[in-house]
Amino acid sequence: MRRVLVFALVAAPAGAQVAAPVTAQVAAEALATLSADTIGLGDVFQLSVAVEVPAGSAVYFPDTLATAFALESFRPVTWSAESAGGAALLTLTYPLIAFRVGLAPVPGLDVYIGPAADVRGDRLPGGSVVGSWRDIETGALAGASLRRAAVPRREVWVASIIVLEDIASGLEPRPPADVFGPGWNRLAIATMLALSVLLLVVVRSVVVSLMPDRQTAEPLDSAPPPDSDLARWQEALDELDRILALGLHTEGRTDEFYGRSSAVVRTFVEGFDADWRSSLTSSELMGRLEASTNGSALDLYASMRTAEIVKFGRLRPDASTAESHWRDLRTWVRASRSVEP
Repeated sequence: MRRVLVFALVAAPAGAQVAAPVTAQVAAEALATLSADTIGLGDVFQLSVAVEVPAGSAVYFPDTLATAFALESFRPVTWSAESAGGAALLTLTYPLIAFRVGLAPVPGLDVYIGPAADVRGDRLPGGSVVGSWRDIETGALAGASLRRAAVPRREVWVASIIVLEDIASGLEPRPPADVFGPGWNRLAIATMLALSVLLLVVVRSVVVSLMPDRQTAEPLDSAPPPDSDLARWQEALDELDRILALGLHTEGRTDEFYGRSSAVVRTFVEGFDADWRSSLTSSELMGRLEASTNGSALDLYASMRTAEIVKFGRLRPDASTAESHWRDLRTWVRASRSVEP
């Protein structure tokens, strides 16, 4: 541990440029400490700075140190403060990391102390406050009465992770041929292959155990398709209900009401026999159906004949009569599941 007590002299006249245009009229004191004189490559170490802040003052310090040839800040500064006879003893800790071997410079820094009037920030013992370093950088405090504590640049030795003992014991980089060449450890390779095969077996077993049982899935795959006749029957009923809900027969569109209703029944009946899908009139189709059902649907035939007269003639039954004929059609369709030829 090295300790250096730095007395920063008044080195700049009023308006001199430091980090920004500030006036340093009176010197302040700072005690700088490195956590180690020698560190390893990639190690994190700390620069600690202790500053005494008089009561009722504002103190300004940078968040990080400037990046040097082989060092940079590892994290922003952390600080702590304790009361010291009415003043505040402020301790700044700057974590640094080294990324090159050899003698590395540790950057210096300046700490400014000024009046705390109208300064907002974290409070310190003795009524002091931590000011924003941004005010220093932008020159917002130009002309203010500030004291500067300068911490000069230090040096630290960055040692290699390979020591002389390693070199003496034969440590050296492996040749490129060792990547795929005969320098491989055959026992290690065989072990890795065996573990890989074992891992594949375990994974396959887990996947197979999570898959559905094929014996259970086969009956579902071989299940018969939905009953097409049942679907056709339900579709005819739904369409007849939709036609009635349109209210065509109550709006003077009686011919359209009869035409749509009879078309639903005609399409449904044509599904009974492939030969009935030829170019038959509704009367011819009903004749085929009547012969197949032994004349058991008299109301259906009568309503379908009336629909033919309404569609191609001048007959216009009232709404009640039209709905009665529609009901005959729907009743037969609904009961047709037990009388299909």
